[in-house]
Amino acid sequence: MNRILNNLKTFSKLFMAMYIFIYCFPFPINYMPYGYQLLGKYINNFKAKLNILTAEYLLGYKSVSYQEMNGSGDTTLDYVALLSYSLVAVIIVLVFRLVFRKFDLIDKVYPAALVYARYFVGITLVSYGVIKFLHGQFPSPSLMALETTYGESSPMGLAWRFFGYSSLYKGFMGVSEILAGMLLLFRRTVLLGALLSIAVCTNIFIVNLSFDVPVKLFSGHLLMFSILIALPYFKSLISFFILHQPTQIHSITYPLVSKWDKIGYYGAKTILVALIPMSLAYGHIASQSFRTYLNEWEGVYEVTHFEIAGKENLSATAHWEKVIIQGQTIMTINRAKTKNYYTIEQIWNEGEINFISSSDQEDPYQLFVTELEDGTYSLTTTIGNNQYHVKAKRKIKADYLLMNRGFRFVNELPFNR
Repeated sequence: MNRILNNLKTFSKLFMAMYIFIYCFPFPINYMPYGYQLLGKYINNFKAKLNILTAEYLLGYKSVSYQEMNGSGDTTLDYVALLSYSLVAVIIVLVFRLVFRKFDLIDKVYPAALVYARYFVGITLVSYGVIKFLHGQFPSPSLMALETTYGESSPMGLAWRFFGYSSLYKGFMGVSEILAGMLLLFRRTVLLGALLSIAVCTNIFIVNLSFDVPVKLFSGHLLMFSILIALPYFKSLISFFILHQPTQIHSITYPLVSKWDKIGYYGAKTILVALIPMSLAYGHIASQSFRTYLNEWEGVYEVTHFEIAGKENLSATAHWEKVIIQGQTIMTINRAKTKNYYTIEQIWNEGEINFISSSDQEDPYQLFVTELEDGTYSLTTTIGNNQYHVKAKRKIKADYLLMNRGFRFVNELPFNR
């Protein structure tokens, strides 16, 4: 019986180790200069082909395709990957047991996988934490979001606007993720980092489940890996927190015998602990120029007068109700609630805005925005054969209750409209 249990334990550890390596690879190659272009994308494509073969020949799916970075980590192929990675892990474990049965290499694989996992989780959390302080994951509610009702929001959109509203809460999440990630990068603080990571990743995972955020599989793996990292310390944690007995946490040690052992260790440590986190932070900061676009004419223009030259008795689909200008986007909403989107190419002096309806449009349209003496605005443009003349009231972010209510220490009554 003991032999069966030991074999089962060994098999489970080897299986999980192989699964970790397969799932996380090609980390950290993708984070290195030209690593993705030279190697990472080919590895990702190979893994995708493996998943497609599993879907077609084992599960009977005939129309599954690989879409690189489409924003969802919960595609059909991502779920198929759970099976294909597991099957490959089982095959590798069986080969390991046959080849290395009499060697102690098996006992070193699982600890190595946990080290690999903690760097994977740690650097991922640092990356997610840094972006919380910048324009990216949870932006402040846009004018278009402020004009969208709760009923028209998706669950994910509702969650994103909730998180994006509060800079304080985003900062709290960012600090928590960065702290957990950084603690995981050092062996002396790995247990503290794993415990904090479990708390952080549990919250992320539950939010993703609750609001249908399509990163459920990825966040679930981060949580699972965090639990596995803390699991070797389980007895010590029980002794200290439950039994109130003195205990000692044994730090992981790496025997560095030769000169090349030391060079390899400290070189890898420098890359994983310093260079990659710094490059990720720099990349996020550098991306801000693409995420922000200064536009002095931003606002929601509520139409009070609308006409198309030479046309009367306009239908609901032709009559604009609102024009929203934000960043590089112009959106028109007609009385039938149909939305049309345009992209701003250039903003000139005197309120001239050049915009296009598609990327292959050669000659941009021109929109002229003028503030009138009574505080309203005139918008004129020609789109196709139609000449639009609009008079509107302008609302900016500060005009919305959500944005101007602010924080108050003292509330004599709840204000929860």
